Amino acid sequence: MSGQSASNISMDSSERRPDVEAKRATPADPASPRTCRLTSGMVVAVATVVLIGLLLPLVLFVMWMAAPQVAQTSGTSGQELVERLQQCQNGLRDLNLMLHTATQDSRCRLCPGGWLWWRGHCYFFSVGLEENRQWNASAEFCQLHNSSLAVIKDPAEMEFIQGVMRKFSRFPFLWVGLTDSQQEGRWLWWDGTDIQRYMPVTVEFDSEHRDCADLRGGGRLFAVDCEAYGPWACKRAS
Repeated sequence: MSGQSASNISMDSSERRPDVEAKRATPADPASPRTCRLTSGMVVAVATVVLIGLLLPLVLFVMWMAAPQVAQTSGTSGQELVERLQQCQNGLRDLNLMLHTATQDSRCRLCPGGWLWWRGHCYFFSVGLEENRQWNASAEFCQLHNSSLAVIKDPAEMEFIQGVMRKFSRFPFLWVGLTDSQQEGRWLWWDGTDIQRYMPVTVEFDSEHRDCADLRGGGRLFAVDCEAYGPWACKRAS
């Protein structure tokens, strides 16, 4: 890779990278995908409790209305029926408490704090959370967090990342896991696959000293000097 500093990059105005504010809101805002998902067992527990919560009031009401008739035909006193209803209510309260306690446990999260969950993967967007870095330093950060710079595998994933970028007016680009450092002009994703392997995309403004790619609006990929500083996106399996 070329050692030329970011300040010496010769680029026309259409390819200049806008400055990124050092501090801005984290991408993990309420409108973003949730950062905590439950395991399959917990999902079943949630669904069970929700179903009980929806049906139990109706059952209790029916039982209360039918209590006099049941008491007459079965010999069960109204007081006994009331006690059984109270037991059901106490059981539901205990289930709700158990579910609340379980969902507060960090072990239920599929993604670390500050990461976004989407379709079985966790994503980290550095804007507002980390200082801008060069491409290699960004890749090292991802590796230290058991991930890699984002490899975008289909249009839906591209749209997800673009959606996060659109939430911030001064978030026009970010490093992704795409480089031609091994062979000039042959762009490979971080996983070693050719750029055309997943989608029909190309890298614009490619030149000998621009060996790393960043992602911009409209799903466009630009070749940039790897020594330039910018935000980045990490990706890992959840």
